[in-house]
Amino acid sequence: MQTDTTEVIATHSIPHEPWYKYGVAVLLLEMVIAAAVCGYALYMTFHGLGGFPGKH
Repeated sequence: MQTDTTEVIATHSIPHEPWYKYGVAVLLLEMVIAAAVCGYALYMTFHGLGGFPGKH
């Protein structure tokens, strides 16, 4: 015989400080910039535009 072992999980939201939404926006902006830098680096690598600085 199996017993039901489900737990009750609280789903109420926690109040945040007023600056929280700006912090999230800054983090999202940083993630977009990081993805753009990675994309640019891959573009340069696969098109042969990279290399050691000064040896072009």
